[in-house]
Amino acid sequence: MALAELLRMRGGASQEAARLVLVEGLSTTAAARKVGTSPQGVSNVLASCRRGLELARRATQGSA
Repeated sequence: MALAELLRMRGGASQEAARLVLVEGLSTTAAARKVGTSPQGVSNVLASCRRGLELARRATQGSA
C-alpha cells in the first residue's frame, strides 16, 4: 500500500484491516475481527490514512 509507505506505517494486523476497509469495503469491526485486532486500532490507522491523504491533496493543489 503506497499510502502506508508514505506515512511510514509499520504494517501488521491493523494496517491489513485498514486495507480491507478501504479496498474491500469491509466495516471496521468486520475487518478487525478478520485479522484479529481491535476496531480501535483499525480506526487509528484509518485516521492516519485520512490525514495523509488530506496532506497529499493539499500538497498537490499547492503545486498546480
